[in-house]
Amino acid sequence: MDPQEMKKTRAMVDRCNKCGLCTSACPVYQQVLIEAANPRGRIQLVKYFLEGKVPMSQRFKEIIQTCLLCETCVVNCPSGIRHDQVFNDVRAELVKQYGLDWKKRLVFQLLTNESLLHSSMIFAKLGRNWLVEKLAKRMRIGNIPAGRLPLVNSRPFRDRFDGVIRPDGEVKGRVFYFTGCFTNYFAGDVGQSVVNVLKELQVEIEIPASAECCGIAAILSGEGDLPLKNVEKNIATLSRAEVDMVLVDCATCGAAFKKEYIDLLKRKGMDTTQAEILKGKTQDVMEYVAARIDQLPLPKNYMGEKIRVTYHDPCHLVRAQGISAAPREILRALPQFEYCEMEEANACCGGGGSFQFDFPGVSKGITEKKIRRIRETGARIVVTGCPGCRTTIGGNMEEQDRIAVLHPMQLLDMALSGKGFDKCDS
Repeated sequence: MDPQEMKKTRAMVDRCNKCGLCTSACPVYQQVLIEAANPRGRIQLVKYFLEGKVPMSQRFKEIIQTCLLCETCVVNCPSGIRHDQVFNDVRAELVKQYGLDWKKRLVFQLLTNESLLHSSMIFAKLGRNWLVEKLAKRMRIGNIPAGRLPLVNSRPFRDRFDGVIRPDGEVKGRVFYFTGCFTNYFAGDVGQSVVNVLKELQVEIEIPASAECCGIAAILSGEGDLPLKNVEKNIATLSRAEVDMVLVDCATCGAAFKKEYIDLLKRKGMDTTQAEILKGKTQDVMEYVAARIDQLPLPKNYMGEKIRVTYHDPCHLVRAQGISAAPREILRALPQFEYCEMEEANACCGGGGSFQFDFPGVSKGITEKKIRRIRETGARIVVTGCPGCRTTIGGNMEEQDRIAVLHPMQLLDMALSGKGFDKCDS
C-alpha cells in the first residue's frame, strides 16, 4: 500500500472505539453471527494487518470480501469511520497480491471495452433469450434460476436514438442521460420510460454515444486499473458545460459518479477537479423528476381501483447518495397507486453485485428477509431504482407471489399514459 494511503487508512481504523453499533446493523453479521464477519471485526483485522501482526492470507482475503459494501455500518458509526473506503483500499491490495478471479476479470474486461461488449450482446441474446428458455430455465446462477435473469434487449437501447431527443414545444431544460450498461443491454423498457417522462417535462435529452460502462463493479472488487480509461472518458464526456444535469436511472452508476470516481482517483494520486464537476452535475432521475412532479399532467380525480405498491431503498441510493425522499414523493403523487411503506425498506436486499454469486448462502438469508417484508405489505408491485436489486428481488420471488418488480419511472410512465397496468399482474 502506498505510504500516504496507508497513513490515511491507519488514521481511519484507529478511530474505531469497538462500540458495536455497526455490528447490530450489519446484514452479513445477522446471518453468520461471527465477529470476523462484522465491520468492527474487519476494521480490527485491517488494523492488525497495518501493524504487521497478521499476514494478507487467503483467510484474510475471504473475511474482507464477505462484505456487501452496503454502508449500513458507515451511517451507524458514531466515530465517522468510512468502512467502505477502508475495505476498498484493502481490496485493491488483495488484487495486487492475489489477482482477480478469472471469471470476474473476463467480465470486467468485457465491461470496460464498449465495442467488444456491444458485439458480444449478439451471443448473449442467443444464450439468454433462446438457450436458457429452451434448455436451462431451472439452472441456478447463485440463488437465481437462470430463467429469472433479465432478457437481453432486442437491440441496445442507445441504438434507438440518433443524437438529441427533443420534446414537442418549448425546451425547459437540457440533460445528459447516462443509461448505464443494464438499461442499454437489458432494460430498454426502463430507458424508454425515462425518455417519456423527461419529454413530458419538456426536457431536451442527449444520450452520449461516447459514454461507457461506469466501471464500478471492477472498482469495488479492488481492480482500479481496468476501468480507469472508462472513468477518465466518462468524466471528460459528462462534465462538459453545455448541459444542466447528468441524469442516471441506476443507483450504482450514480454512486460511481458522485463518490467512487473521486475515491479511485485519490487512491491513484490523480487530479479530481473534473470528477468533482461531474459529481456536482449528477442527479438520479428520481431526484430530478420529484422536484418537478407538479409539472406533469397526472390524472385528476381518479376513481378506479388503486394498485398497492411498495418501495425498496437501494444501498447505493439511500446510503451512498443520501436519497430516500424523492422516490416516495413520486409514488405518493400517482393517483392510480396506493403507496405502502414496507418495514426495513432501507435494509440491503443481499445482492451486492457479485456477492450473491460469491456467497450465495449468506446472500440467500438476507434476500429472503427482504422478500418477506415485501409480502407483508400486500403490494402487487415493488419498485426500486437499482437494476441489481431488481434482479435479486425478482429472481428470488416465488411464481405464486405475482409481484411485479419495476423501476419507479416505469410506474410514473404508466400513470401518465394510463396504459401498461397489465404489467402489474406479471
